Formats: sequence, C-alpha cells, structure tokens
Amino acid sequence: MGVSLDKKEIYRALETITVPGEGGNMVATGAVRNLQVFGDEVVVDITIKNPSLQARKKTEVSILQAIHKEVYAKAKITVNVTVEAATPPRVAPIKGKAIPGI
Repeated sequence: MGVSLDKKEIYRALETITVPGEGGNMVATGAVRNLQVFGDEVVVDITIKNPSLQARKKTEVSILQAIHKEVYAKAKITVNVTVEAATPPRVAPIKGKAIPGI
C-alpha cells in the first residue's frame, strides 16, 4: 500500500514559507494557485511576483524542503512556478519644462 499524503498537512507546510519579497506566507498571499496530491506525489502550482531566477529557485527549494520536513521525507514533488510580474502603472508622459533639481 502506497503512502497517501494529506493536502491539509501540505498546506500547513506551505504556510511556513514566506514569499520572496512579498512578506506573507504562500497560502495567505494566494501564491499557491493549485495543489494536487496523488499518493506520495505532490504537484504545487505557485505564482510569485518576483521575476528573478533566484526568487524562483528559492521558492522551489523552500517548498521541497518544507514538504519533505513537515509532511513526508520521500514525497515526489513537482513545483510549477509562474511569475506574475506586477504591471507597472501607466504613467502619462510629463509635458512642460523640467523642474530643476528633481
């Protein structure tokens, strides 16, 4: 009989991880978009706002470590990291003379 992991436990493990540059935990910030469990396999779809490769790697490693430590050491985990870059507000070009000193 294979191991069957509990989604609630996985969510609890994900709550221990802070989203890079966002402050809150992955579950509270809504970064975890989808979580699927098939026996001992876990698929986590996560969306972060930080586009750097370092942030994506850190997020992925944090998830693997948290689930392995908190839930099941031999879990097979797939992490799909999507970057949702915050769209910069559209700024109208400034017309007129530049103000000296700014």
